[in-house]
Amino acid sequence: MKFAIITDVHGNFDALETVLDDIDRKEGINKIFNLGDNIGVGHETNKVLDEIFDRDDMEIIAGNHDEAVMSIVNDTPYPKDLKDKFYEHHQWIESHLDEDYYEKLDELPRVIEKTFHNKKVLFIHYEIANEKLNTPIDGQPYSPIVEPSEENVKALFEDKDADLIVFGHNHTVHFYDDKSTVYFNPGSVGLNNGAYAVYGIITIDENEFSCERVKVPYDNEEFIRGFSEKQVPAKDLIFDKFI
Repeated sequence: MKFAIITDVHGNFDALETVLDDIDRKEGINKIFNLGDNIGVGHETNKVLDEIFDRDDMEIIAGNHDEAVMSIVNDTPYPKDLKDKFYEHHQWIESHLDEDYYEKLDELPRVIEKTFHNKKVLFIHYEIANEKLNTPIDGQPYSPIVEPSEENVKALFEDKDADLIVFGHNHTVHFYDDKSTVYFNPGSVGLNNGAYAVYGIITIDENEFSCERVKVPYDNEEFIRGFSEKQVPAKDLIFDKFI
């Protein structure tokens, strides 16, 4: 079994298209798991959603930015931890979001669990404590980001039971193996400090599994130029923190 991992596209269509083209050229990949934050920060919202929801080989979960935008759509409480930095930006995203995607975004799960060759795999945007799995986004269900280390990540996911935990949210690559669980985050598709996109490939057979991070160059000039051309709110924050 071989499948691809994409996460944190963040409204960057060119990066997404580059990654999907690369995945489609590779032999043996028969599934893509998308770990959320497909919208927010970047400005190509509907093009990204057109692409991901049009594929039959992709399973998608929600990320915190996706849920925050949908809280505005649904007129439910917005998360306090994002309000100072992203509320105006998310309002802008919501105002450009095609209504055809409301229901699809609302229906995205937070967790996908699979078993391949007797190995349990957990797909999640980032750690949500088991007792908070149904907590609305304004209740801040996602755990705070921890510095990447085996010790920190093991403690972060201590309430989860899986042979492999695949996640995103923190755009830094993670790969740790504590002999009972492997933790893998390939990094962000859409937000990198350079003209490249990243994704992961996981291969699982009866004896073992392997995780590979793939880095693909692309032309990001149109994506960067679009922030000024479209007058995207929070542009300075986004460029300082993410690009």
